[in-house]
Amino acid sequence: MAIKLIKTYSPNENATRLKQQEQDAQTIEDALNKQSSDLDTHENAKIAHSASQISYEGTNVDTALKAVNAYVDNLVIEASKGDSNAEVVAARTSYDGTTDTSLKMRLDRYAQKTDNGQNFKLTADSGLAKQALTTGDLNNITDPGVYWCDNNNGTWEILNAPVQTAGWLEVLKAAYSNGTLQRYTPYRGNVTTANKQSTYIRNYGSGSQSWGLWATSADKTETDAAISAINSQKLNTSSTKITDATISGESYPIGVTIQELGTSPTGFPLSYGMVETVKMNNARMTQYLYATGSTVTNQGSWARHWISGTGWTQWYSNFGANSWCNVSVTNEQTLIQSATQKVKFDRVISDSLSQFNTSNNRFIAKVRGMYMVGTGLYINRKKHYNNVELNLYKNGTRFKVIHQNRQDPYNPASDEFNQGHYASGVTVPLEVGDYIEMFIFVGAGQDLTITANSGWYNYFDIYRIGDIPMGI
Repeated sequence: MAIKLIKTYSPNENATRLKQQEQDAQTIEDALNKQSSDLDTHENAKIAHSASQISYEGTNVDTALKAVNAYVDNLVIEASKGDSNAEVVAARTSYDGTTDTSLKMRLDRYAQKTDNGQNFKLTADSGLAKQALTTGDLNNITDPGVYWCDNNNGTWEILNAPVQTAGWLEVLKAAYSNGTLQRYTPYRGNVTTANKQSTYIRNYGSGSQSWGLWATSADKTETDAAISAINSQKLNTSSTKITDATISGESYPIGVTIQELGTSPTGFPLSYGMVETVKMNNARMTQYLYATGSTVTNQGSWARHWISGTGWTQWYSNFGANSWCNVSVTNEQTLIQSATQKVKFDRVISDSLSQFNTSNNRFIAKVRGMYMVGTGLYINRKKHYNNVELNLYKNGTRFKVIHQNRQDPYNPASDEFNQGHYASGVTVPLEVGDYIEMFIFVGAGQDLTITANSGWYNYFDIYRIGDIPMGI
């Protein structure tokens, strides 16, 4: 390659002279770069020179190879004349120049390699997939090998594939049974996209004679993202037991903290349980109490919130700690005219938390909540003017009138007029220790008696339906 430089520069130190020097420097740089590129190409080329261009012991490689081939051809010609000794001797030498002591040794060595080769084709001769699948059922693909799965003209028609995405199916067999493993790897056309790269695996059980469910490996991109998202806001299992519910929410660490109630705790709905505090910051915090007792009075879950500047809210129950009470009467009760008197429910049919006291006919709440109250009375009366009120009392004060009946008899000739008084659906909020009773008012001039009929006719039902809503 000829390189021509300017060489004769302008005699003056001016722009023309600088331009000429720049042109010469660029010419030299381009020539050196081309020389380096040509050298790299030459070193990496499979055919850098032809055989005739390479010298070899006074001649060239082309001439030497032709002489060797002529020698081999001559051995074959001599063998055809009945003398094969020379050819046999030459056959002991392999293409890489290794010479065995006998032809048999070389043949045995070759046979050992071929016998240990893969006789069952796992791929096509070109190394591509053994078979391309666009339809069919993967449950039926049990021959070992590599298969390519793809859509059929834009429609996915392959059954029991883990995903409807083109990919490779590898099938492997067990050594002593028809147990089979299938591994499916979806094709990822663009590695820069956010597509998942997962591998799906399932087994065919030789005992169950069925395919198991597809299981998938974790995608590295998603796994790395999940790991990087882990921070100090974590699960804190504290060995320190908590006994004081008034501890400031700002003293808890960020994350989820789990503690056990200590001995004689104060400010909690129960005396036994686990406390879970969930905190994102001082303005986003909730605390839960989970009961761990074995009795019905120590079961359920409660929650409260921390409000910055205000403190903890009331505990509110989430589930459990419900109660049911159903009582009736055992004796008749004569009602006094012009008076309000307590109904004597003295027969307990069921009481889940033993909250009804038959000595004073009073239900005393052991669990805070909103209660549904229903009552029924069957009363014998004489047929004349009557005025009857059925009242629900809370903590000794009338809470709600449940039923009232005022009547002037149509036919005074008959003095018998019996009537039942029933009502239900009354709700009442009760704190622990609050009590409710049923009272009845009877106007003047009436002869009324609460019968001793069974719990079908005379009843007082109290059922806790949930916690007291906020603001009540």
